[in-house]
Amino acid sequence: MPQGKLKVIYIAGYGRSGTTLLDIALGQQPGVFGAGEITALARHVWKEREFCACREKADECGFWGRVVNSWLEGRKSGAMDAYGKRLARSEWLFDPRRLLWRFGAGREARAYREETAALFREIAEASGDTVIVDSSKLPGRASALMSVPGIELYVVHVVRDGRGVAWSMMKPYKRAVDAGLQKEVKPKPLWQAAVRWFTVNIGAEIVRLRLPRERSMRVRYEDFVADPGGKVKSILDFAGEEYVQPPYGADLIKPQHQIAGNRSRMQNEIRLRRDIGWTSQMPRSDQTVFSALAAPLLAKYGYFGSPPRQGTSERERDSRIPKELT
Repeated sequence: MPQGKLKVIYIAGYGRSGTTLLDIALGQQPGVFGAGEITALARHVWKEREFCACREKADECGFWGRVVNSWLEGRKSGAMDAYGKRLARSEWLFDPRRLLWRFGAGREARAYREETAALFREIAEASGDTVIVDSSKLPGRASALMSVPGIELYVVHVVRDGRGVAWSMMKPYKRAVDAGLQKEVKPKPLWQAAVRWFTVNIGAEIVRLRLPRERSMRVRYEDFVADPGGKVKSILDFAGEEYVQPPYGADLIKPQHQIAGNRSRMQNEIRLRRDIGWTSQMPRSDQTVFSALAAPLLAKYGYFGSPPRQGTSERERDSRIPKELT
């Protein structure tokens, strides 16, 4: 395992925004391990025996089985379940208790820091990599990780046009465990998707304010799929790491051992391709309502106004958006 602090690239943002795909793309780089949503490992993945992207159940996966069993060694029975509950309590979006963490107050904070640091060390040991990507998305987890010893935290805030996100959230998905869907996904009403998209992204903005300027950056999903290699390179540059051009092209990504996250991780490979169907399929009235509810952030991220239509611009012809996200 590398000496000194371990670099962690934390991907923050709202669901259906491409966080899993960015995790996979980063994880293909030498010295970088794309772990998926690490917070989910203790919260539900291990207990419910969910699938790793390698298509093995987490406890049967050669990588995660080694990591967790090593982490559990010497700990009390039920330690993973207890840790999962601690994560749920400690990684709220806005948790006033974290204001005291910088002073080392509280048994809960100390336990969180010790257990989380140990888990990251085990991941680094098992992977042999010096950079770990955690795409747990939750801004509250990013805030909590700032206090964990031995971690050099870099935050990448991923945003996607909220109207496209809402359109995806408004669709139901049937339970398909072996395809990466542990439970049925019920459609969310438009207003709820808009409020949560706005709130989570505000949370990520607050996290970025708490970090030094050189430790956080924002990436628009649309820009990532238009130039995957360029965006991965910019993220590695900002983390002080070297980019290596994949031999099969930057727009072809291959999942490895990502846990939780979008169901697209269960594919053998993913070709980032053009798909902006929501711009023509989502009723214009719904687009207008969402725009009214989330106007400040849509404008901030460059999405305000009418969305591009398929086949009407050079930028669209160059964009490649996976259908799995729509």
